[in-house]
Amino acid sequence: MDHHPRGAECEVEHAPGESVQLLAEGKIDAFMASPPVNQELRAQKIGHVLVNMTTDRPWSQYFCCMVVANKEFVRQHPAATKRAVRAILKADQICALEPERVARTIVERGFIQSYDYALQTMKDVPYGQWRQYEPEDTVRFYALRLHEAGVIKSSPQKLIAQGTDWRFLNELKKEMKG
Repeated sequence: MDHHPRGAECEVEHAPGESVQLLAEGKIDAFMASPPVNQELRAQKIGHVLVNMTTDRPWSQYFCCMVVANKEFVRQHPAATKRAVRAILKADQICALEPERVARTIVERGFIQSYDYALQTMKDVPYGQWRQYEPEDTVRFYALRLHEAGVIKSSPQKLIAQGTDWRFLNELKKEMKG
């Protein structure tokens, strides 16, 4: 957060590299980071973790990611939608069962340079846990936080009622036995 001259805090967006430099110089107090930036910060002993969404409650009790699709596309192409969700869940299983292989692939394809950081990420993220989480609870949790912050106007109940469709996930939970 950058400080307003009269002491009020305001949000300012910076590129990740710039944010790292500003944090190191003490010109900003915090920013949200994900791999590999958070790992590089720890290695350089810059700052400290305030919240780790993969391990800290209540954040760790919910999905960290969601699949979002255009409502009209889903209506017109339910088979393609289900295939896409299935592919994502199969990739999740590979990440859970073969983190070393996935880390090598991430490095080979240039998404991250450090194999150690890639492997750490694969081991830190709770891949393979998707059957344990409740997607409706996740939407309710995050929607409530966003509603309280004034980012969204709709209530969590309205968002769930009008903007979610668990059909494909529920079918795949039965189909893809763990």
